[in-house]
Amino acid sequence: MVKKERDDMMMEGIQIIDVPVHWVNEGEKRLDAGFYAQDVITARILIDKISSSGISIERVEDLAKDIFHRTRFKRKYVSKKEGLPFLTPTDVFMFPLRPRKFVKDPPDGLRVSKDWILITCSGTVGRTIICNSEIAKCILSHDIIRVIPKTKEHLGFLYAYLNTWIGQAFLTKDQYGATVKHIEPHHVANIPIPRIPDLEEEINQKILQAHKLREEAQELLLKAEEMIYSELGLQKIDEDYVEYFGGEIGRLVKAFEVKASELDYRLDASYHVPILRKIKKYLSSSKYRLTKLGEVIDRIFIPTRFKRTYVKNPDDGVPFLQGTHIPMIKPMDVKYIWKEMKNIEKILLKKYWVLMTRSGTVGRIGFVSDFLDGWAASEHILRIVLKNGINPGYIVAFLSSPYGEYQIKGRVYGAVVDEIAEQDTSLIEDIDIILPGGDEQDKIGSLIIEAYNKKDKANQIELEAIKLLERKLEGFAGVRK
Repeated sequence: MVKKERDDMMMEGIQIIDVPVHWVNEGEKRLDAGFYAQDVITARILIDKISSSGISIERVEDLAKDIFHRTRFKRKYVSKKEGLPFLTPTDVFMFPLRPRKFVKDPPDGLRVSKDWILITCSGTVGRTIICNSEIAKCILSHDIIRVIPKTKEHLGFLYAYLNTWIGQAFLTKDQYGATVKHIEPHHVANIPIPRIPDLEEEINQKILQAHKLREEAQELLLKAEEMIYSELGLQKIDEDYVEYFGGEIGRLVKAFEVKASELDYRLDASYHVPILRKIKKYLSSSKYRLTKLGEVIDRIFIPTRFKRTYVKNPDDGVPFLQGTHIPMIKPMDVKYIWKEMKNIEKILLKKYWVLMTRSGTVGRIGFVSDFLDGWAASEHILRIVLKNGINPGYIVAFLSSPYGEYQIKGRVYGAVVDEIAEQDTSLIEDIDIILPGGDEQDKIGSLIIEAYNKKDKANQIELEAIKLLERKLEGFAGVRK
């Protein structure tokens, strides 16, 4: 390639890197450019320099009893009462953790145990989480690599290292596949990892603290959901309690009838699913007042669409919350939007707002805690501002429960992409809710607020630990990314 062509391509944002031929001949003899991306080369150089400084370099497999995944299997999806809870790679990062599918007669070996490190190995590769007691109750997809640390003293450090930019560079460089990317257990096993005992102990303690807070946060959400039933006198409900024409065969296609007088000018089936009738019946039987969500809302709105100007330096921007972040236990791949952008104040979040995704996967509920106060957020997230005296945590708990979830889904429309547009926020205001007194609201709502604060604290501690580890490793190597 001549110099002019190279310069022109670089000006267009195309990354051009020279690599020595022996790198190509080593290992798997990869010719895909991602294997030699700038981050990967920088990480390799950093590890070489750390090794030259006298620090021992081992492999991830040296800190693990085993690293493996499971083979693909035919999934027999059944109802909740008949099957075992099943988690996809996306599900394990959900907050709250709530299995969406259930399987029957899965092969052996798909369960995981507490304090294993779980790594997504298909699709979005390299996302990691430490298994907690709730995840351990479920059957996990074969698309998750399991790492069993040798000791708990290795757990936090190993997890933190895999989440540094160095660990992520090594984790993702080996991914292969044209449409769907994959990595294998041996790719994880061969990742180089520096051994610095004093630093390992400090990092390990921080990560274990964050992990404990996350587990406590999940437990608080589950407790709040249980109180929705016990405190409000509501029956537990899901589609297992709904009868369809044709028994189980009818359940597969969800065949049911609707009277013409009940159509309400809506011909989409989701608006009339039988479970909504049961919800209305059970809500009416509560000892507390039945009302509409709109009666407790001061304002509900969606900001107008806007051109987003992203920046790489966090100091120049505001963290930008997208719809995919709403249900996550930790926000991943967060971008920063330029803080000097015109009218940016119109998309900033304020403490105690309730959030709801309104397009794509509609109805994911979030809460603006102290940590998210002042973040920017996508126009695909609906903002709900409540009236004084209404506990936002209680509203989050109710809307997140099946009583809120099914009602929200019933109001969705759209052919290809489900959505609720700005002119139709009245559909959300029309949702039926139970409104107990202030003390009862606070009893449930305080659990939700505490859960979100614990989750956010865990994310801050984890991020601090990862950044500390990165700084130390860069310092030992004498380089800065």
